[in-house]
Amino acid sequence: MNQYYTFNEYIKEHELTPSEEDYIEMIYRLYLEDNDIKVARLAKSLNVKTPSASNMVKRLQTKELLIHENYGKLKLTSRGEFIGKTLLLRHNAIEEFLKIIGVNNNLHEETEKIEHTISNETLKNIIKLVNFFNENNEILNKYNNYSPLK
Repeated sequence: MNQYYTFNEYIKEHELTPSEEDYIEMIYRLYLEDNDIKVARLAKSLNVKTPSASNMVKRLQTKELLIHENYGKLKLTSRGEFIGKTLLLRHNAIEEFLKIIGVNNNLHEETEKIEHTISNETLKNIIKLVNFFNENNEILNKYNNYSPLK
């Protein structure tokens, strides 16, 4: 028999909070554009106030995911960079999956909601499905043209 829990019980095993993940992912995204990342730029990119971003930077520094010199650049540690790359790959895979199944409205919002709660097993299978559809356009076209109401 299945054991049921509240949502919070299912996600409490995560090492990082959804907000921490968002910050690491954004720092990694910004780093791919230009490695001159400062707190103000990070705050602007995430649409938060600079003091909020500064507080999160301190938390992430405590977790040894980034290095920050006062009023200086932010730099991900090797572990932070690995996590950032993984989070961006996760985001992109989920977004691509949602596009494949026809989600158009609020695509970014839907991706954000899903990415913080998905298991590695589910993500692995989503990536497999996305790759399958990308390699088999004829099947993707059949899916896109399918209408159970015909």
